[in-house]
Amino acid sequence: MADPSETTQVSESPADVETRELLDAVRTLAAQVGSLQADVHALRAEGGALPAQGDAHGWDERPVASQQSPPWVRSLDSPGMRRPGVPWLVLEIAFLVAVAVIAALARLDPVVIVVVMAAAWGLVAAAEWANAREAAKREASLLRSGLAAAVVRDDASWFGPPVAAPTTVRPVLDDETAARLPPVEG
Repeated sequence: MADPSETTQVSESPADVETRELLDAVRTLAAQVGSLQADVHALRAEGGALPAQGDAHGWDERPVASQQSPPWVRSLDSPGMRRPGVPWLVLEIAFLVAVAVIAALARLDPVVIVVVMAAAWGLVAAAEWANAREAAKREASLLRSGLAAAVVRDDASWFGPPVAAPTTVRPVLDDETAARLPPVEG
């Protein structure tokens, strides 16, 4: 009688072959990752400087494009020097208080104090009027310069009359839960 191990041939199933191939690929990949990790550790241990310009890799060969602003930004004038912000209200109140204190220290008659305070208030009002007029002149010169006109030319729809949304007549139904189709627009 023959030995069963001699007569029986054991063949591998296709699933076993695929599993073995997959394990071999994972082992190869693990060896490559180990090699790369060793290279990284060696580079870190060297602590060398960055590569020289001649040693640049392919991604550094492209020239760096400078960012330019859009043409409409370049067409604008540069802003002028701004005057420092002055707390006008505080200065005006301080001026009126100073005039009142000086008038009181001068022991003026009450009627004269009222006239002096009215004159001081008139000076403050004249200063406010002059500042408002100057601001209006600056705004008008801006409009005349064409800067604002360029913005208006870009989108003139802002100045058109408002367009009313079309209204639809909804028929009155007895049952409000009934399904309805939207009206046919002609």
